[in-house]
Amino acid sequence: AGVCLLIFFLYFFLLGLELLGTSAKVLGGCTTGSLLGDDTNPVAGLMIGILATVLLQSSSTTTSIVVSLVSGGLDVKAAIYMVMGANIGT
Repeated sequence: AGVCLLIFFLYFFLLGLELLGTSAKVLGGCTTGSLLGDDTNPVAGLMIGILATVLLQSSSTTTSIVVSLVSGGLDVKAAIYMVMGANIGT
């Protein structure tokens, strides 16, 4: 019974992460490139990662959202700084 509960809650945790990442991609996919501009500021990306991690209290969630945003059109260079910020924000 304990293993079934573990699988049940793990499934809903992963489903929640997927929904959060998909909604971030839909809501921010069009504007993330224009938000950071063509010239990526590493400090801005780092601060976005730190702030997102502090607000969400999870660097893994922040990283999965950033990966979803990269698939939605965010520049990889900007995403690297955001992931670094997520690791610092932990």
